[in-house]
Amino acid sequence: MHSTESTSWGHEERAVRVKSGLRAQLARGVHLTWTSVRVLSKDPQLLTLPFLALVMNGFVWLLVALSLWAVGLASGSADRSFLYQEMFVAYLVSYFLAIYFMAAIVGASYLRIQGRRPTVSDGFQAANACVLRLIAWSLFAATVGVLLRLASLRWEQAGRLQARILGNPWPISSLFVLPAMVVEGLGPVKGFRRSLTLVQERWGSHPSGVLGTGVVFLLLYLIGFIPFLWGLAVDPGFVVGPIVAVFYWLILVALWSVVHGILVTSLYHFATESSAAFGFSWQALNRPWVR
Repeated sequence: MHSTESTSWGHEERAVRVKSGLRAQLARGVHLTWTSVRVLSKDPQLLTLPFLALVMNGFVWLLVALSLWAVGLASGSADRSFLYQEMFVAYLVSYFLAIYFMAAIVGASYLRIQGRRPTVSDGFQAANACVLRLIAWSLFAATVGVLLRLASLRWEQAGRLQARILGNPWPISSLFVLPAMVVEGLGPVKGFRRSLTLVQERWGSHPSGVLGTGVVFLLLYLIGFIPFLWGLAVDPGFVVGPIVAVFYWLILVALWSVVHGILVTSLYHFATESSAAFGFSWQALNRPWVR
């Protein structure tokens, strides 16, 4: 049973011409962001999940910093190979934590689409039900992410080759892996194939860009530089500025995590059920990327 907040449409509505300019793309991004925030306002307790992720990630990197200090990194006595190994392990752990808590957000968001009132416990249950698959996916995705990043730094044609092999850039190709694992119970490989198939069937073989919510939050993120730079450059005595900016960025990261999870779940529902949940505009869901 799907939520009464979902709407469907016929061929006549889908035939309406949709504007594709940058201004129109940003307008759709604002719509996607605002609608996701409205959904979050009904379940504000879900913000607990990204804040827990931030605390646990902070603890991981604090342990890294303390261990490096303990072995005498400051004096140059630490082995470089140890440094790289520890940093990579911390990266893998941080990546898994991000995947795990995002899966919890996706699971809770999908319950909302079904008309239920999700709790933080529901999110944990959804993530715990596929935790082994999440571990496997996080190891694979984190390694692929590093390799793709290194390839793009060393070879400018790496992005085109990646799109040619996968059909889409990696972030778009893997967009629905978590919903496929959480909702459909698929493994990492089948989940990735499912994600790629859904993207190509709904948005064509070569969608590109970033989700509109990402652009909106990037603009919001830049606002934090005003008090930060003011405290550092204009008025060095204004120590409150950088502190306020850091807290603002942390809150923004937590808010983006839930908004992103809600949007990805809604796009997954849109791709699988051909209906727009939560009052999202079908035009925005049909063209969610900003190029």
